[in-house]
Amino acid sequence: MADERPIALWAVPRSISTAFERVFVERGDFRILHEPFSMSYYFSPERRSERFDGEEIKEEHRYEKVLAEVLAPGERPVFFKDMAYHIAPIMDRELVGRIRNTFLMRDPRAVIASYARKWPDFTFEEAGYEELYRLYGYAVEDGQDPAVIDAQDLSENPDAVVAAYCDSLGIDHKPEALTWEPREIPEWEVWDGWHDSAQESTGIGKLERKEVDLPDDLEEIYRRCLPYYEALYAERLRV
Repeated sequence: MADERPIALWAVPRSISTAFERVFVERGDFRILHEPFSMSYYFSPERRSERFDGEEIKEEHRYEKVLAEVLAPGERPVFFKDMAYHIAPIMDRELVGRIRNTFLMRDPRAVIASYARKWPDFTFEEAGYEELYRLYGYAVEDGQDPAVIDAQDLSENPDAVVAAYCDSLGIDHKPEALTWEPREIPEWEVWDGWHDSAQESTGIGKLERKEVDLPDDLEEIYRRCLPYYEALYAERLRV
């Protein structure tokens, strides 16, 4: 019997995760949910962050309601992309066991430099590495063998990495989904300005390898993130 649990791509910010999600949009055989738990983290009565203080708080964004949508059966299986830190308030093994968990990360130095240009005041939790690693641990405890992807690998060899990812999940690889026409994705409008590259692109672009200097405050966040990244990097898919 096919595993009907939703597939989650848990990521850190600025890791070309939306471009990866775009591959699944183009496949057409999944129901796509875009960062559903971000609404709970920032815009629900249970919000963890006051970053958007003054914005409307909605009951429909409560964690239990968003989770119900994620788990709801439908004609097509669910694929969703989200940041692991968005479920920090409810993360446990029982929840993780209801989902097929996969992971995407990137060198934290590159992530932090890019993130700081968008949100100069982002927190260590919003960097996402500790929660990504914690979620990975729960998935392993649940008996899963989750696919872990490094963004640099993905950008340099998208066909092979996506093929290995699909194989790990027991789903068909569709190479034709790796290229697309530029267009707006309505479901991404809630995070306007964050996903322009993924909408304007025609495929997964290659990430530049370069040295990045960080100011002292961001260097400290980098040092805290690095052990989690290195532990996950050791588990990455190799192609």
